[in-house]
Amino acid sequence: MSLRRAVKAFGFKDFVKMGFAVATAKKVTVSSLPKNETQRRNKVREVCVIGRDLSQQFEIFPEMVKMITGVNIAMINILDGKNQFTIGGSGIPVDPLLSMPQKMSFCQYALLSPEPLIIPDLSKDNRFAGSHFTKPPTNAAFYAGFPLNTPEGLVLGTLCAIHQKPHNIDAEQQRLMKQLAKAVTDQILMRNEQAKLTASQVASMLSRFVRFAPKGTINELIGFLDFCAFGTAPAETLKSLEKDGIVFSSDGEVTLTQNGNDLKSELRLAGSGYLSNQSKTPSVGNELDELLSKLG
Repeated sequence: MSLRRAVKAFGFKDFVKMGFAVATAKKVTVSSLPKNETQRRNKVREVCVIGRDLSQQFEIFPEMVKMITGVNIAMINILDGKNQFTIGGSGIPVDPLLSMPQKMSFCQYALLSPEPLIIPDLSKDNRFAGSHFTKPPTNAAFYAGFPLNTPEGLVLGTLCAIHQKPHNIDAEQQRLMKQLAKAVTDQILMRNEQAKLTASQVASMLSRFVRFAPKGTINELIGFLDFCAFGTAPAETLKSLEKDGIVFSSDGEVTLTQNGNDLKSELRLAGSGYLSNQSKTPSVGNELDELLSKLG
C-alpha cells in the first residue's frame, strides 16, 4: 500500500486510527480457500478490473445498496487471492488502486459459497469480533457480503453492506441485493467481453487492411476509418494512404481509389458506416431500472 495514497484517500486522522486499529485489534481468522480457487483467481485476472480506476462505472451500485438495506457503508470488493481491492464504495473513502491483504478482510469468507454471508452482530462472531474493522474509524457491527457469481460458478468478490450498529435485512431486501450483485457481475463481465470484442475486431480489420496496404500501420487504419466515417483524417495519414493507393488527391479534394472502395467494402464500412455498428449486448440498465422502480 502506498503510504501517500492511503493518507490522501482516508485523511491523516482516519489513517492514524486505522493504523492503530490494525496494530491493536484481534486478527481476523483466515478462511479456507474455495475448491475452485485457481480458476477463480484466473477469472479475476481475466476480467481486468484491478489496477484501474473504474469507480465512476460502479458508483451507483453501492448507493443502491444503502437504499435497499439502510446501512452506513457499501462496497464492491474484488479479491485476487492475495489482496482485496475496492472498485466502488459509498459511506467510506475509496481508492480503487489501493489494496488490503485478503486475509484481513471479511469478504474472504463470502468466496466460499454462492449464497450471501450475513452477520447481524459481528461482536458475536468469533471470526470477526474485536477485529480492526469493528474499531474506529469503520466501527463495523453488521456485515452482509453478496457474492459476485459468474455463470461458471466462480466468485469474483462481493457486493457488501456494513452498518455501525447490529442490523439485519429481510427476505425481500436479500432478494434485491442478489439481483443487484448479479447486475454488478454482469457489468464487470460485459465490460470485459466488449474489450475482447473490440480487440478482436481491430485485429481482424488490421489483417484485412494490410492486404491492401502491406506497410500499413494501426494509425493508418484508424485514419482510414475516420475518413470513411467523417470524410477527413490527419494530413500525414492521408499522405500515407495516398502512397498506398487507398485514396487519391486532386485539386485539394481527397477521394477513395478503387482499392480504397474495395477495402471499405472488405471492412464492411459501406452504407451507414462503421460508427453505426454498435454492440447488441443487452445492457444492465434494464435490471437497474427494475430495481429502482421497486425502491421508488
